[in-house]
Amino acid sequence: MQITENLYDILEKLIKPLAEDLGFELIEISLEKRDEQNILDVAIDKESGLSIDDCAKLSRKISLVLDVEDPIPFKYVLEVGSPGIFRELKTEMEIIRNLGSRVKVVFNLPINKKKEFIGTLSEFADQTFNLVNGQKKLSIPQADVKIIQLFPKI
Repeated sequence: MQITENLYDILEKLIKPLAEDLGFELIEISLEKRDEQNILDVAIDKESGLSIDDCAKLSRKISLVLDVEDPIPFKYVLEVGSPGIFRELKTEMEIIRNLGSRVKVVFNLPINKKKEFIGTLSEFADQTFNLVNGQKKLSIPQADVKIIQLFPKI
């Protein structure tokens, strides 16, 4: 199940202020069908990291608001959590906050016959990613990047 743009906008207007009031950044809102249930998934983050209590606190606030506003015309289960350690970096704020992190970049078209590059995100300026992997350095315009995601060593 895809979330419509209109429903996404409504949910974002309701949820984002709640997240920000608690010191969280709203990363993503998605709606999907899992095991015959509609799941409203809200991904949040904060600089110092999330706890289960953080997620529960926001979940309670979201539930109250959604119960009153009732923007979703069908049954769903609300899940609030972290976007995960291999998450895609979607906003400029996320990119800047993760400077110095190991990332995987997937290109729209091959560069030097390769479709991806794994390295450290050293700089993001003028819509350009600067990446380093050992002696290899790569500077790539954001428009040429299909996906940039955190890629920590485990």
